[in-house]
Amino acid sequence: MNTTAFLKYLLHGSAIGLALMVTTTAYAQSDKKTKTDTSEDEVEEVVVTGTRIRLRGAQSATPTSVITSDTIQKTSPRQIADLVNQLPALVISQSDQTSNANRDKDSMDQSHPGLNALDLRGLGTKRTLVLVNGRRHVPGAPGSSAVDISTIPSSLVERVEVITGGASALYGADAVAGVANFIMRKNFEGIDSNVRYGNSARNDMPSYDVDLLYGKNFAEGKGNFTLFGYYGKSDGTVSGQDRPWTATGNPWWARIGSGASAVNYIWDGRRNLGYSPRAQVLLGRKVYTFNDDGTMRAPILGPSGILPNTYDLSRPETVANLETDGGEYGGRYDNWLLSVPNDRFIAHGTLNYELTSNLRYFLEVDYATNKSHGEYGMWWEGASNWLYEGNPFITQEMITANGGSLPYVAFARNFPEIGKSSTDYKRDLSQIVTGFEGDLPGLFRDHDWNWSAYYSYGKTEERVQDRNAVSNERYMRALDAVSGPGGKPVCGVNADTDTTNNDPNCVPLNPFKPLTQDVITYLTFNPSASTSTLEQEVLSAYATGGVLTLPAGEVQVVIGGEYRKEKNFIGAVAEYNPDDPAYVPDYGVVQNPLRGQYDVKEIFGELSVPILANLPFAHKLSVDAAVRASDYSTAGKTTSWKYGLQYAPVRDLRLRATYGKAVRAPNISEVFTASSISGQWLYDPCNYYMTYRTETTKDTRANCAVLNPANKNSYWLWTEVEKKGNPDLEVETAKTLTVGLVAQPRFMKNFTMSVDYYDIDLSNVIAAVEPQTIINKCVDAPMQNNPYCNLVVREAGTNNLLRVVKQNINLAKRTNRGVDVEMDYFTDLSSWGWGADSGRLSLNLVFTRLKENKITPDPENPQNVTSTLGIFGFPKWKGVTRLSYQKGPLWASWSFRYFSAMRMNTTINPENYFPYRTKSILYHDFNVWYDVKKNVAVGIGMSNVFDTPPPRYPGAEAGGAYFGDEGWQSGVFDVVGRTGFINIKFKR
Repeated sequence: MNTTAFLKYLLHGSAIGLALMVTTTAYAQSDKKTKTDTSEDEVEEVVVTGTRIRLRGAQSATPTSVITSDTIQKTSPRQIADLVNQLPALVISQSDQTSNANRDKDSMDQSHPGLNALDLRGLGTKRTLVLVNGRRHVPGAPGSSAVDISTIPSSLVERVEVITGGASALYGADAVAGVANFIMRKNFEGIDSNVRYGNSARNDMPSYDVDLLYGKNFAEGKGNFTLFGYYGKSDGTVSGQDRPWTATGNPWWARIGSGASAVNYIWDGRRNLGYSPRAQVLLGRKVYTFNDDGTMRAPILGPSGILPNTYDLSRPETVANLETDGGEYGGRYDNWLLSVPNDRFIAHGTLNYELTSNLRYFLEVDYATNKSHGEYGMWWEGASNWLYEGNPFITQEMITANGGSLPYVAFARNFPEIGKSSTDYKRDLSQIVTGFEGDLPGLFRDHDWNWSAYYSYGKTEERVQDRNAVSNERYMRALDAVSGPGGKPVCGVNADTDTTNNDPNCVPLNPFKPLTQDVITYLTFNPSASTSTLEQEVLSAYATGGVLTLPAGEVQVVIGGEYRKEKNFIGAVAEYNPDDPAYVPDYGVVQNPLRGQYDVKEIFGELSVPILANLPFAHKLSVDAAVRASDYSTAGKTTSWKYGLQYAPVRDLRLRATYGKAVRAPNISEVFTASSISGQWLYDPCNYYMTYRTETTKDTRANCAVLNPANKNSYWLWTEVEKKGNPDLEVETAKTLTVGLVAQPRFMKNFTMSVDYYDIDLSNVIAAVEPQTIINKCVDAPMQNNPYCNLVVREAGTNNLLRVVKQNINLAKRTNRGVDVEMDYFTDLSSWGWGADSGRLSLNLVFTRLKENKITPDPENPQNVTSTLGIFGFPKWKGVTRLSYQKGPLWASWSFRYFSAMRMNTTINPENYFPYRTKSILYHDFNVWYDVKKNVAVGIGMSNVFDTPPPRYPGAEAGGAYFGDEGWQSGVFDVVGRTGFINIKFKR
């Protein structure tokens, strides 16, 4: 039996055995409350995330990280997600630096620019539950289950509690990886205001933020209301050209040798010949480019000329793969946005009123609007669409350069004349939460109880508007030109014998000259906007209290129920919807609107039983359990449960453990996704260039020999991608285990340290995989019973790629294991002999050691395991250390953010790649606050103080942009560089 299995067995057996022991002896105990420890009895009872039972001293069996109000106020993050994401248990998913073209593994869409979401353990935003004041919050965008953290203003947050163990039995199916609970300030009286200005060291990311909180008590202190308003704007659109690490050519692998003994090393400064505003052609094994008048000339290459390669230069389409290291060519990231702009407004109001000494009413109202946009680069040709003999734009000069014959010509270039395509996003979120809570003194045999009940209604509306889009169908028509009357170029569709395909608006495109305005007008379009909505209703209630008293303390229980209903309407752009009169087929996009809804009824309970207390070698021993039974209208009935154990042999040391089962039903965005068909540039791993892929396996070669597609010569292929929901999804099941200890030694005053091992085993995983990854994984592993191959459509007879279906599917298994370490210490320097007024020094350290992160996609092939440990986004070590000092009105801190070495993807190995991974990286941040007056404080801060650049390693220079098993992890490394802020706080 391995260690993990043994720990599960021990915990499971101990919890059941102890519970049975208590059950058989409970009635022999006094049911009156007795004081077993006066000092503990005086500790305030509070509710912490991880249980609804009121705990003394806020001690729970579930590991919980807390970000305090002091940390939030002093570090002054523009978005609270920026601070929370520094916890090593979180993996960057959606943020202002990643959401421009982030392909999150949980999203069927390309991106949600301007949205900030949390991803615990890298298991996906849909497995991280976000609560506000312990209650559910409406998701941030239709078609997504993720809460937009940017709608939670940092200056309104009292504290953040993050539990990193499975909590589905406590809060619902979304909490497989854990819960982030944002506790908001309440019962505030007075005025609190912040004015913040931030910018990058290069003065291209100005941000402006202002907020105001007003609160007042009334009715002799029985009531309180607060009003809060926030406005923030960031104008910066930082692109790849704006930073030295992305403006220059990118690093990539160069190969010496072939086969298993091949050696790959990094050649930096590479620039693809296609990164040029002028067409590049390969004629007679020689590269040419063009003047504005269409005549050819030699290109201006970098100092190394055409970089060494083994491509067949007799193939004209090879030009798209050739590279140089400078000259007249742009960089790979020239048109990427490294950070998206945003414009946010938030309003928040609360009302609390004490109706009686044991009954209280509460009301919370929220409204948030968020505007942002993403930019997706220029239209680009990668030598996939050829001009054939007879095309009037093929000149005699080109034919001569190719030796007197030119059956076809391929070219590579981008089209800056067209400009960049973009999408505007506007989201409006509104939510109202109202309810009652109260106390029931001596309800059950003199044991006090309390209860809470609430109703919540939330709605999110998203308006999406594409700008300057390009029709690929029109583009191919315009390229296919022939000579018309008088030798004038005309579109081929208007010159053939088939009159049904005529397009009177078609304008022939000469790719060897700058595009004319009539061609640009024909190719581009600005469709109407689509509007989608998501609505969520929640009705929830619970009661908690004691049922009997044992010698070790009070046995407490929780009973409750919850009803939740969600509706999703995904709107379609009128010009993309075949059922709309405005539909334009040759835009090349098909969208269908969709309405979907589901509801779930749940009952839940908790039990906490103290076994021993204040005995030799048993300062405290307790067990707890939780269970949640759910009935989904889509997935049927499920049950989640959890056991917990705490044992403190002495007051200084506490052992804790939890083991549970979570059953997650597919959420609304997984089951109900509007069907759409669009195009995407993809490559066939069975093409001529297959041998240059770093992911190629022995299965790839064998499978490609069987498939043998007819079109092997084109690298990039414009391929249909169909996105749709999957009503046949099955539930996924997770087994979660945490085992740890907490040390608070009396001989080391003000010191606390915790070490926790976690183990998450997720089966029947629901996941959406990127189209290129689907194609690759179909051929990189045995194809029989391969779930990815069911999503790839090839043409009968030729086996050329036709279509890829992107939808959520059930994969076999995912495992995630590691160790969390947290340490807190503070001391008054006077105790070191530095004088009575020397201030206080504090140290906080939070680190995670990732031990395992594996994906098994095929249940029929359990040996096909992909380990993503150590790839971008999943370093073995990740953590943050904060050292702070406070003396009177002065507070200062210095933080260290650490990431251990990472590699690009799972096939990079130390035997064939040098270096096969990045170096470890350390970022430095500082913050200083000074109370100028009693009611005025000024803060300044800086992130990435030393302007540490991303590593010069393939993909890392753009933030860790690897397009693979774990989505598009472009937020691993800082791509913006040094930024700073100044904040002025007023209060009265």
